[in-house]
Amino acid sequence: MKSKILEETKEMSNLQLKILMKEVIQEAMQEEKKCKATLTIEECVKYSGIGRDKIIELAHGNNDFPTFRVGVRFLVNKELLDEWLKKISTEKITL
Repeated sequence: MKSKILEETKEMSNLQLKILMKEVIQEAMQEEKKCKATLTIEECVKYSGIGRDKIIELAHGNNDFPTFRVGVRFLVNKELLDEWLKKISTEKITL
């Protein structure tokens, strides 16, 4: 398989290879996110677009933000996060 990849990519320019690698990495990351049921605080920040400080505040608060603790780490239920985001968007809630 390695030789097949080398053979197929040897004609490509460096720019084309960089673009291909970016696409492969992004696709792999999207597949990983689809498979994961939970997100860390940092992943939640990237996924939701909400700032880290606000996510931490929500995680520590007494509210309906879909988080739970495993030891000292907070994890966010991804499916419930999607529902929560839809709810606050529909109700136009200010965080």
